[in-house]
Amino acid sequence: MDSLRTWFEQLEPRERLLVSAAAALLVIAIIYLAGLRPLFDRAARGADLVADQQELLDELSQLAARRGPQRGAVDAGAGGDQSLVLVVDRTTRSQGLASYLKRNQPDGENSIRLRFEDAPFDNLLGWLVEMQSKYGVGAVSANIDGSPSTGRVSCNLVLSRTAG
Repeated sequence: MDSLRTWFEQLEPRERLLVSAAAALLVIAIIYLAGLRPLFDRAARGADLVADQQELLDELSQLAARRGPQRGAVDAGAGGDQSLVLVVDRTTRSQGLASYLKRNQPDGENSIRLRFEDAPFDNLLGWLVEMQSKYGVGAVSANIDGSPSTGRVSCNLVLSRTAG
């Protein structure tokens, strides 16, 4: 290290300025390439994944709107005759979503309001599909917000059991 310092001190003032500027640029380049660029790339991949999942959700919503409520689709033995509070409690536990469920408020006999925070989007989507296919409970409204964590969302849902 002393030999490098000696070499630097022997340079002309103009050469020292050039070497210092080159060293500063090198440090900036290393910080960008080793630290910032991977973060930007990962954020872009995460945004792409969220966009893909949102597109899938939109397609499923359109399909559900076209097909409408399915009469006789509810398996009464699977909970079709149970209260929505019990069905939601049991299914969120089985899907690993219970810890993300922050509010569970009945809204009449056949409707319930839910609040999930920082929940895994894929698990939430699978749970909604299960609720529709097994229990005849579909989303009446959904307000889904992205989360700083990749692949996670916070949402307010109103679910309703289709009459049948």
